[in-house]
Amino acid sequence: MERRIQLTPRLRAAADWVPEGAVLCDVGTDHAHLPAALVLEGKITRAVASDIRKGPLGRADATVRRYGLEQQVSLRLCPGLEGIAPHEVDTVTICGMGGEMICSILAAAPWTGTETRLILQPQRSQEELRCWLAGNGYRILRERVVPEGKRWYTLLLVEGGTGLYRYTPASARVGHPAHWEREEIRLPYLKAQLMKLETLCRSMKHSVKLEDAARRAGMERAVTELTVWIRSLEEGVWPE
Repeated sequence: MERRIQLTPRLRAAADWVPEGAVLCDVGTDHAHLPAALVLEGKITRAVASDIRKGPLGRADATVRRYGLEQQVSLRLCPGLEGIAPHEVDTVTICGMGGEMICSILAAAPWTGTETRLILQPQRSQEELRCWLAGNGYRILRERVVPEGKRWYTLLLVEGGTGLYRYTPASARVGHPAHWEREEIRLPYLKAQLMKLETLCRSMKHSVKLEDAARRAGMERAVTELTVWIRSLEEGVWPE
């Protein structure tokens, strides 16, 4: 019987943040590779894997049976955390969903705001997620950027508590520098985000809609702030 699962870079990064001996719930688990890998590695002894659809949960069941983990990984068919009791887990991973969906899952499970470690990997709508967390009793501890294929993935390490920082247009989009891990790929990532923002600003330049004008003004402020951060990093100085 195989005893190891090779995780993708973004899932490996999420696994790195799961504490030794944690009781994990992996929301939207699909194949259950993350909880199964952590159990096989001996980092955790039990986990819950949940998914809203029968198809992905069937794939999770196949993984659990393949590695003989039926007694250690419990499967739940439920939306988000609705089928999970607060006392069952102390760490929650939500990877591969949109930021707005992650917000709705956490809003429906307010117990995640107390004594729960959250490891979140939004596929999109990072700005909405960061601002929602800041306004709803959560704080971001660390952020990590992980390249996988042709994409960048951002992981957030979150717990309950009031954040110390207010989000500007730039920090809502790419995170506050105080939370960034000091990784070499941070600079190329920020440059890529700057290019995207500049392209968006140009595309909205001639729009007469008031909402577009307000959005463009926010993006232009983000461009200015990102440019300063990039210049600092190029000079070897970590932005504040």
